[in-house]
Amino acid sequence: MAIASGMAINCSDLQAVGGTRWIAIRKWQSADVVVFDDTNHDITSIKEGVSNANWGVYESRIESSSLTISATNEGKEFTTYECTVSWFIPGFTAAQFKDLHAFEGGDCLMVMVVDNNDASSGTTAPSPNQLHNKVIGVSNTLENQGSDLRTQQYCTLKSIEGGTGAAFSDEIGVTVTVGCTQYETPRNYAGTITLGSTGITLETGV
Repeated sequence: MAIASGMAINCSDLQAVGGTRWIAIRKWQSADVVVFDDTNHDITSIKEGVSNANWGVYESRIESSSLTISATNEGKEFTTYECTVSWFIPGFTAAQFKDLHAFEGGDCLMVMVVDNNDASSGTTAPSPNQLHNKVIGVSNTLENQGSDLRTQQYCTLKSIEGGTGAAFSDEIGVTVTVGCTQYETPRNYAGTITLGSTGITLETGV
C-alpha cells in the first residue's frame, strides 16, 4: 500500500479513554462469508451464508478488560501482529463456567472488541452503533483463495486463570485470554451491528 498522506492527531484523540465496553465472540462456520474493504481497511459484512452471523457478548468487570497488539517486523515482507484480548469475569459460578466451556475446545474464533469511545474517538459517550470497534481473528492478508474460513489466522482460547482466593477480601473469578497471530492490523467492522434485547447477543450482517 502506498503512503499517500500522513496522520493527524486531533484534540479529541487526546481525550480518548481506555478499557472496553464489551467483547463479542463467535465460532468460525464453514458457510461464513466475510466482505473486506481494503481501501478503508474495514470489514463491511460478516454473515453465515445468507443469514446474519450470531455472536455471544461477554461483559466483564469495569476497567478489567483490554485488547493488546504487539507487532514485529524483521525486514521481511510481512509484519506479524500478536493480538490478545483479556477480560475478568467475577463470580466463579457454574453458569459462567458452562458459558466459557462453549469455546474452550480449541475452536476457531473471531473476536470483536468495542471500546469506551465514540465512532470518531475522543469522548466517553459510547457510539450507539458500536462503530468504534476492532475485530481480530479475521484477516484478508495471506487469505485462502477458496474460503474465508481457511485463513489460519483465527483466534483461539489461550488461558483461563483465577479461583476463589483464600481471604474474604480476595477476588473471586477468572481472567479469560483469547488471541491470534495475524499479518495485518486489526480491522474495524463497519457493517450493521444489532444488539439483542438481553445485551449478551448480537448479529452482524450487511
